Amino acid sequence: MPPRPPAITDIVLLGAGHAHVEVLRQAAMRPRPGIRYTLVAREADTPYSGMLPGLIRGEYRFEDAHIACAKLAAAAGARLILAEAAGIDLAAGQVALMGGSRVAFDLLSVDVGGVPDMPAGGGIAVKPIGRFLDQLAALEARLAPGDRVAVVGGGAGGTELALALAHRFAGRARIALVSRDAEPIASAPASAQRVVRRALAELGVAFLGNVSAGVFADGTLALSDGSGLKAAGALWAIGAVAQPFLAKSGLACDAAGCIRVDATLRSVSDARVFAAGDCAAIEGNRRPKAGVWAVRAGPLLAANLRRAAAGRKLRPWRPQHDALVILGLGGARAVAWRGRWTLNGRLAWLWKDRIDRRWMALYQRLRPAGDG
Repeated sequence: MPPRPPAITDIVLLGAGHAHVEVLRQAAMRPRPGIRYTLVAREADTPYSGMLPGLIRGEYRFEDAHIACAKLAAAAGARLILAEAAGIDLAAGQVALMGGSRVAFDLLSVDVGGVPDMPAGGGIAVKPIGRFLDQLAALEARLAPGDRVAVVGGGAGGTELALALAHRFAGRARIALVSRDAEPIASAPASAQRVVRRALAELGVAFLGNVSAGVFADGTLALSDGSGLKAAGALWAIGAVAQPFLAKSGLACDAAGCIRVDATLRSVSDARVFAAGDCAAIEGNRRPKAGVWAVRAGPLLAANLRRAAAGRKLRPWRPQHDALVILGLGGARAVAWRGRWTLNGRLAWLWKDRIDRRWMALYQRLRPAGDG
């Protein structure tokens, strides 16, 4: 008798985040019998957050900074569903989609990112990135000479965004960076902060430190000191919270609504569910959320999904204590740091550009195993 084909394990990848594109890359390079992947993605092209500032400055084209989900899924032999999630039905083992359809899973991995924790009302959220780019283009179209654009969030993401906008809107709009901290990127070494301060000053970006932002309405951003900042638009690049449907699913979540997972990236409350990226809260891990950690989680997530499908023991993730940060300043310059070490200038930019392009090439030039 011919051998019986292996039982099929349906693995649903909810979201086309940085970790999930690596899961699909490995599925394309090393296909495993008995596993069927389904990618549920909101948009046809998934952005790489590390190249967003360069895209805003005009240094990259859209296709340079995005991965085509259809090509990636095809290379992995995965089904692609372009839809937005409405909820997770754990009892039925299904993901509910906007529009009413459902996708069944044996194993579910969630990598849907997060959204800025911003007040209700006006303003533009930096995430999800696809929606942000459309809203940024609409804001740009209505800018009048001398208008101000406010960026809320003085971390690495907000600071790099403010610098990128200063390049893009040069001569058309002024940029203000609002931060609750006294210095931009409070976690960076003092040497890197000085470089960033100079770059902000050179581009005319006003830094408003030690102040929190409130509601943006009628062209005014409310500030915690009682004043208001007049602006044509307010862009929010602050700490992310999870999308509301995750906490409503019944999965154990933290105070921000992120799925609580152990060191293997598996849910602490449901062994069928995994999570990575901004929507995951790793028990005992106090590292700030950043794209670099989602990228590094990808290989382990891919391996543990395969191991879970085979009923094997999962591997724990042991990330480094800190990560290399390279922040683009514009004008083919960047500042890099890790710990107290800092590198500034064109060499840092070339380093960042090489890292980003090489990472993207892994997914943009992917071919299924066995293709010539």
